[in-house]
Amino acid sequence: MNTRGRDRLRRHLLFTEDGVGGLWTNDTGRPIAIHGRDRLAEHAVWSLRCFPDWVWKNIQIFETQDPNFFWVECDGEGAIRFPGYPEGHYSNHFLHSFLLENGKIRQQREFMNPFEQLRALGIPVPEVRREGIPT
Repeated sequence: MNTRGRDRLRRHLLFTEDGVGGLWTNDTGRPIAIHGRDRLAEHAVWSLRCFPDWVWKNIQIFETQDPNFFWVECDGEGAIRFPGYPEGHYSNHFLHSFLLENGKIRQQREFMNPFEQLRALGIPVPEVRREGIPT
């Protein structure tokens, strides 16, 4: 979680050969899953290009009953550079789950609020009317 800059290009080595990582909350309604260490390496190149100065902070790690599974809650922020959109500053709150196998990551899932990414890209976010909800 704490690699920065070009060090991010080596994170795929923490995964099993057939490991899976990706974003489980997004605009498609289905996970964007990257399968296999080689594809995860390609994803790292893309990620460094699109999120060049990304940092994770306020990192908290939560154990579970399974020693090979844990959760991480954190904040992340940095520039966002998606082709076709103006560069923006992106900040969000994240949950990550990690499933390990023989000390390597078998599956990593990222969960976040996709509306914050839309805002960072300058995409209008629709308003949901929740009449009567006590706040």
